[in-house]
Amino acid sequence: MSSRKQQQVQARAEREARERAQAHSDRRRRQLLQLGGVLAAAAAIVVVLVLVSQGGKDAPNASSGAAVTGAGEVREMLAGIPQDGTRLGDPKAPLVLTEFADLQCPFCGQYAIGVLPQIIERYVRTGKLRLELRVRSFLGPDSVVAARAAYAAATRDRLWNFADLLFRNQGTENSGYVTDEFLGQIATAAGVPPALVAADTTQTAALQRQLDSAESEAQAAGLSSTPAFLVGSRAATGTALELSALTFDAFSAALQPHLR
Repeated sequence: MSSRKQQQVQARAEREARERAQAHSDRRRRQLLQLGGVLAAAAAIVVVLVLVSQGGKDAPNASSGAAVTGAGEVREMLAGIPQDGTRLGDPKAPLVLTEFADLQCPFCGQYAIGVLPQIIERYVRTGKLRLELRVRSFLGPDSVVAARAAYAAATRDRLWNFADLLFRNQGTENSGYVTDEFLGQIATAAGVPPALVAADTTQTAALQRQLDSAESEAQAAGLSSTPAFLVGSRAATGTALELSALTFDAFSAALQPHLR
């Protein structure tokens, strides 16, 4: 009898132990579920905050032109300045600086990024100078395709946007990087329909004449390299600008004698 009672006591103790363990397990499960809910909510809040913080910014998407380096800087640099074909600035400006450039030329890219923004701010916005661009195409096949596309952009008065963005996104020279996809990204960022600058679209006699004209003007002025610059009262005429370096200070010193 005593043995049976002990067995009952032991069984009851084991049952109570199992119930306590089950209760503890249930509480732990509820805590984990609650914690999971809190973490999920926190993650959702983080996602929302990231999306809000990115409001107004372009995602890196080629179709929007956002994959193009320097799109925002170029828009800001050229904002409010009139363009007409190859011209940038006030048509009544007393002095014209004509640049001859190949869009694959790394030194042209150096000038476009490091010097041009200051020239625009100091001289073009103040009406002292207007700029003209002559796109050459002597470095190779990619130069020819890019030049035609640039002159096509000029028909929409976006040559300067297009050329500057191309300088900022140069690839390896004549590696075949100037594809329709690449040109389309540049065009979108420049505010030009991608179809306008596609290689097949730009193989026209009118655009080829502009390439030929740029080469003829450069040869007539004795300009054998890029970038090269003429300063005078009319586009593609005047005196070759003698520069000690591709810096704004060097340009400012060379321009000063010509400014009125």
